[in-house]
Amino acid sequence: MRDNGIFKQAKHNPPHLFLTDRLYMLTASTYKKEAYLQSDNRKLDWISAFLKASEIYHWVVIAWVVLNNHYHAIVRSPEKKINMPKFIASYHKFTARKWNAEDQTPGRKVWWNYWDSCIRSEQDYQARLNYVFLNPVKHGIVDQAEEYAFSNYRTFLSIDTWTG
Repeated sequence: MRDNGIFKQAKHNPPHLFLTDRLYMLTASTYKKEAYLQSDNRKLDWISAFLKASEIYHWVVIAWVVLNNHYHAIVRSPEKKINMPKFIASYHKFTARKWNAEDQTPGRKVWWNYWDSCIRSEQDYQARLNYVFLNPVKHGIVDQAEEYAFSNYRTFLSIDTWTG
């Protein structure tokens, strides 16, 4: 079941169109592109928080990659309730508080705004998948996507199906 959704726009933020049961690409970066996720443990923290939040808020995770200062993900919104801001805020707040406690920097801004876009076709889906999974290659971290440990690329290869 799909609805007409909700369109929200805040004064200093990009507009967001929220629709149920749709594929979205999410992108977020750290504040001032600081490498807060440089350590493997921080990337693992993000992965754990992101996957837990997806369970709590009923988002289906399709693809993801996390780098030193940003991440990309493709997710499917829940069928009944549109809750993207709460979903994203939950893992952003959790990771920011955890890392600020570790670094003894209470109140430090860790995350910048997120960007989302609704995926509208299979061609768009394929292009976004390539963007997500090839991001570590684009940034010169690895030569092949399957070499990068902090994405679900290898798992994804065994389960991909387009369900626009």
